[in-house]
Amino acid sequence: MGNVLDLYNSFKGGMGGFKGSKLIYPLENQADYLGKITFTPVIEDPVDLGREAVGVIDTIKNAGAEAEDDRNLFQRSADFLGELATSEEARKELGAQIGSAAKKTKEELAKFYTGSDQTAGIEPRQPLNESLNLNVDRRIQLYLPRAIQIADTATYDNTFQLGFIGGAAEKGLTGSGAGIAAAARAGLSLAQDTTASVLNQDALKGMPREGAAVVAARIASAIPGGGDGMSGAVQSTTQVTTNPNVRALFKNVPIRNFSFQFELIPTSQAEAKSVEEIIKVFREELYPTAMVAGGINVAYRYPNRFEIKVRYNNRDIRGIKFLPVYLQSFNATYNSATAGMHRDGRFSSVSISMGFTEARALAKQDIEKGGY
Repeated sequence: MGNVLDLYNSFKGGMGGFKGSKLIYPLENQADYLGKITFTPVIEDPVDLGREAVGVIDTIKNAGAEAEDDRNLFQRSADFLGELATSEEARKELGAQIGSAAKKTKEELAKFYTGSDQTAGIEPRQPLNESLNLNVDRRIQLYLPRAIQIADTATYDNTFQLGFIGGAAEKGLTGSGAGIAAAARAGLSLAQDTTASVLNQDALKGMPREGAAVVAARIASAIPGGGDGMSGAVQSTTQVTTNPNVRALFKNVPIRNFSFQFELIPTSQAEAKSVEEIIKVFREELYPTAMVAGGINVAYRYPNRFEIKVRYNNRDIRGIKFLPVYLQSFNATYNSATAGMHRDGRFSSVSISMGFTEARALAKQDIEKGGY
């Protein structure tokens, strides 16, 4: 075992391609473990507001000047509006200003969605491939664990009720000549018909039985003091109820979370030391850096993210890819199956589990272009 420990204390690179790294498990018999997973801390480069203070102040000044210009523009616009009836020149100038503002807004939207100055053919912006500055000296290599779970989810509100008028508006939007105006006309028409029925209940006599029952239920709910009780009585009697028109509406994409478990059973003093340092690095990278002023902990600097790579026989495994992640939880259980210790006092086995959360949510473009 002494030779393995000497190797551990002396090697610089070569094993797994790491520069000066000893954060490897299993340290011995590497050829028996073709599947590997690596966790590499990212060297973050946060904005130094102290260094950028002059630029921030200039930005604030410029914003103030722009706000003053906006106030002046609004005042001039108000003056022009007052002169519209008598001044053709004022009308032309106001129209030019409104047109210029509309063009600027359109250009800014185009930049946001396409990343260019083009205003035609607006498409969703493609997610950028982030260039990461990796701390390879603290890269951790472990064997590929079993049961790697990739869960993709999207959140929907599946209880939203369009109701009577909302259903008509939806039909107006999806019909021929679809648009907001069509939806508004459809909803308004239905509201007017219902109102007319409330004011003139004789109109119910010419309706089909089911249609009359629906309108009667709506009339009952509109009676002062009647509310749901009157509407329920009509529905119970006629055995007809209005369709709530429930729809599933997309809300958002949750950020993905991942967990990994490893059983580390060092067979030598060198491996026991490697396991000890692996645990130390994980725990260090989980916590933020305290920012101290005047001896008081006034703030935290974010923890570093990790880049996770999953490989087999030195090749990336298709379909298993992660965005940069934060280490959210880390647990270590020592000697869960035995009370034995190594001669130097290190534990003979350690079970570790980790929970990670990606730094942002995925979009379709990530799957199409990046293979996440």
